[in-house]
Amino acid sequence: MLKLFLTFFKIGSFTFGGGYAMVPLIQDELVKKQGLVSEEEFLDYLSIAQSYPGVLAANISILLGYRINGIKGVLVCLLGATMPSFCIVIALAYLYFANSSSKILDGFFRGVNPVVIALILYSFLKMLDKLPKTKRNMIFLVVSFVAVAFFNISPIYLILLGGVYSLCLK
Repeated sequence: MLKLFLTFFKIGSFTFGGGYAMVPLIQDELVKKQGLVSEEEFLDYLSIAQSYPGVLAANISILLGYRINGIKGVLVCLLGATMPSFCIVIALAYLYFANSSSKILDGFFRGVNPVVIALILYSFLKMLDKLPKTKRNMIFLVVSFVAVAFFNISPIYLILLGGVYSLCLK
């Protein structure tokens, strides 16, 4: 349990940019290094976590924690994943409001932005690689992207539509 907590604490401590930036780190730790879940299970849990309301990092830590060690796993993983962010946000908020014109803070955030974008792109490419390349999936991928990017349609509607569509096929 301590190892599980420290794994999520480490990921939560060194990931800027939210849940999507955490995905490759969680995947690397739990799938590749520790072998606690398979690649397929991880992608299934990630898909489910994205469809739940709330923060992706919390959702994925809850699902994986439950899969690995039940309710105790949920508590340990959720606490490990969210405690660093909570502490960092409180500290940064204090520093920011105390030094709102600081060039150091401004430079730090400008330097972190490209890294966050790179992590999100990496996560997208890993997920795309695992997606079955059926005509239906590719069409839904492109239509979803266009709907969100160009028509400002909420991803919530697309997630619900995708879920309903998949259920209708079954």
